[in-house]
Amino acid sequence: MRTRQLMILGSGLLACAGMWGQTAATMAAGQTLSVAASSFPADNLLNGGPAAWNQVAVKHVGLNRTPPLYDTDEPAALEIPVVDVRLARTGGKLLVQLNWHDPTHDAITLPEVPKTPPETRFLKVPTEADDRFFDAAAVMFPTKPEAGAMTPSLQMGDAEHPVEIYYWNATRGAMLMQAQGRGTTRRTGQSFPANASYQNGQWSVTFELPDLPPGTPVAFAVWNGSQKDRDGRKYFSVWQVLE
Repeated sequence: MRTRQLMILGSGLLACAGMWGQTAATMAAGQTLSVAASSFPADNLLNGGPAAWNQVAVKHVGLNRTPPLYDTDEPAALEIPVVDVRLARTGGKLLVQLNWHDPTHDAITLPEVPKTPPETRFLKVPTEADDRFFDAAAVMFPTKPEAGAMTPSLQMGDAEHPVEIYYWNATRGAMLMQAQGRGTTRRTGQSFPANASYQNGQWSVTFELPDLPPGTPVAFAVWNGSQKDRDGRKYFSVWQVLE
């Protein structure tokens, strides 16, 4: 049984590695995302909720679970197999709306994060909520999009192909992150406009991104708090290409 688990893990990582070796041009045929040109102001789409997006085409993007890396990892069923994606260009921005079904609403209010970096704090105070995990979502794309260029690694980019991560957390809100490979993700200290709502067992989160050019690869991620998702334990899509 142990050998079989290792074989499954290895094949999953190799499948992802195959995606890393493709260019955006070769991926575009089967994994494109249509982007609507909207005449509505960006604020209307950002703050209007799902109803404001009814005229924008939706694409159902399949999600994968990250494979377990340690024997202590708890099993995680594929509870969120798909995320619905809508995109629109307006006002010099790219608006991205993600919708997914999640029967649990995992969000609480936590104390404000100290302004000083953790490594410079005199005291390391343990959190009182170490057994709580939160719903979250993210959009990732290359820091320097180039048409036809090699796509970065899905494991948070690499040294030669860094990535921008527009991350939203149901507890902390929106924050901009950057990475150059697995284990290098860092907060930039910047935020971005975002809006989120949870109704009838469904999350709807809208991100305001820069106006990325056609041909840019983008990937999506969702964290399910009830499954103890955090950091690299999440749902993720393969690269999609903007039309």
